[in-house]
Amino acid sequence: MYAAAITILLSCPMRMKNLASLDIDKHLTSHGHGAGLRYSIRVDANEVKNHSHVEVQLNAKNSRLLDKYIMQWRHHISPIASTALFPNRGNGTARPSSNFGQTLTAEIYRQTGIGMNPHLFRHFAAYLYLQERPGDFETVRRFLGHKKLETTMTFYAELSNKWAHEHYDDVVLKKWGGSDGK
Repeated sequence: MYAAAITILLSCPMRMKNLASLDIDKHLTSHGHGAGLRYSIRVDANEVKNHSHVEVQLNAKNSRLLDKYIMQWRHHISPIASTALFPNRGNGTARPSSNFGQTLTAEIYRQTGIGMNPHLFRHFAAYLYLQERPGDFETVRRFLGHKKLETTMTFYAELSNKWAHEHYDDVVLKKWGGSDGK
């Protein structure tokens, strides 16, 4: 269950409330089969904090992991039939987001020694993306679901500026032999 939740958070850094309330029938769609199986996740705008829908198609590896969880492991969590992706043990309903977030945080720490809560996956995704693509705030805005570009820039501009200078050094100064070591 935790591996499936982390897989989704890495693929689509959504808010905990939306992750915890994912419903197999309502939010997941499978396409293809076997090696070609892909899952899509769609959460309608009226279910999201900023009223912008969340939509992602998982890659092949993440789709296989999610499928294995759904087909082989999910039914062990709760004996009660339900369509909640992450069901409560006792009644099969979706887990409360605060409880699920706390147990996911504890499990990540137990397995890795890293203090990582579900909301940090959003920042982690932005951090990693901007490290490779400094200044591409529009892409970050879109995958985080911010309505305004200014919101994204307020949080991440300082990091991106540092990396932009590093990329400038790699791209421009190396051509003239002006960067370190060349």
